[in-house]
Amino acid sequence: MQGAPDSEQVGAERRCPSCGAASDESARYCPSCGRALVGRAAGTDIGNWVSAGWALFLRDIPIAIAIPLIVVIPAVGFFILGYFGFFTLAIVAEEASGAPYIVPIVLGALLGAEAVFLFLVIPALQGGIYACFLQGIRTGKLTADNLWAGFRRWWACTWVSALLGGAAVLCLPLMFILIGLPLLLGLLTLHWLSLFRIVDKGGGGIEALSFACRAFRGRPWIMLVYTLLMFILMNAGVAAMYFGVLVTIPIADAAFAATYDSLSKEQEPAPVP
Repeated sequence: MQGAPDSEQVGAERRCPSCGAASDESARYCPSCGRALVGRAAGTDIGNWVSAGWALFLRDIPIAIAIPLIVVIPAVGFFILGYFGFFTLAIVAEEASGAPYIVPIVLGALLGAEAVFLFLVIPALQGGIYACFLQGIRTGKLTADNLWAGFRRWWACTWVSALLGGAAVLCLPLMFILIGLPLLLGLLTLHWLSLFRIVDKGGGGIEALSFACRAFRGRPWIMLVYTLLMFILMNAGVAAMYFGVLVTIPIADAAFAATYDSLSKEQEPAPVP
């Protein structure tokens, strides 16, 4: 069964999904707020978004795999260094006198340096990846031309990621109660929507967060389920000896790009005559 349409039909009129104002059935834009009036069924959104992302991935698989590697490689490196570093520190701690105390110092310095790198660089790199996939969705051709787009809005990408990432960490203790998972998924949704908005429109973090909140508010449960499915998809690649992420992450990034493009068109103002 299809879901209810985004714009409610009222006789010869329909209501805007953004402000609720009535408009003529044939109108493409709301006469009150100027937002696009979209008549498709909301229940079909997830299938359309995933299909568009999958199609983009298949058009140029090597480029689709190569682009996200600029984030995957340092992230996996940090995980491996931290994982083996933990056991190294445990072994050193149990050694008798004369243990090489320089080992934990060096390891700690390396982990600290990589943590700073992840905090200061990864958000901008992720924004560039999103910009590449968004260009691919809109033009039908995936290239690395926009890979550094996030660095042109480095500050916005960084503080928005820090804010939402920090809030997500604070939600982790709530995972044992029902409210924890929706809160975490909601923050993750706002995060990727905001980064797409920053690299697409070149605006600041406040405008990007405002857009993300409006897009999320329009269909909250669909967005929560969608983000959960994408999170499961990306982590399914980890189960395949980590090499699976070379496929699952590009597909998820392409699907996110299709989603953002669809949602941004819904909020486009009416063209000036």
